Amino acid sequence: MRYFFLLPFLLVLSLTAFAVEAPSGQISIGSNQILRGHFVQGGQIQSSGHFVAAPAYGLIWTVEKPFPTSTIITSKGAVQDIGGMPIKLPIKNLRHLYEMIGGALTGDWNGLEADYIITAVNNADHWQMLLTPRHNSKSTLTYTSIAVSGERFVESITMVKADGSADILNFTNEALASSPLTAGESVAFNEAGQ
Repeated sequence: MRYFFLLPFLLVLSLTAFAVEAPSGQISIGSNQILRGHFVQGGQIQSSGHFVAAPAYGLIWTVEKPFPTSTIITSKGAVQDIGGMPIKLPIKNLRHLYEMIGGALTGDWNGLEADYIITAVNNADHWQMLLTPRHNSKSTLTYTSIAVSGERFVESITMVKADGSADILNFTNEALASSPLTAGESVAFNEAGQ
């Protein structure tokens, strides 16, 4: 069960000489802001729950169905809580996931450019960012392409595997706040970073 609910996801870091701009219409999340919302994951693994993306702290990914599980990922560490029992996770295996999810949800595309060729596609209603792995990528994620789309916030992420199957994440009820973390969120981030 471990952290397999999180594995079907996203990308990587590193600074490059070229800046990748957030797509027109996407709200970039500042370091003092918090984005909260709900997700539904389809594909081989199906789940639903809610998330908290806080650039200054990390990401809380809480699966409510089929099994209640919370995974907290920070730049310093990761913890998964299954039924009130926290388990420390190896951050090196989750670094690309943390940086992809955080980068996409918060509009920080520059950190993903080292491992992905990023192509922006804009149309009248929605934007889309297409990510194709670079040949020299050090990412541990095994997708041949990733499509991220939305309006103000990310609404869906489709991750295609080499065999043609896909993992799909749909995001709803996203709300941006400048308010501080809740007490529970603060404790979760502190425990994961230790």
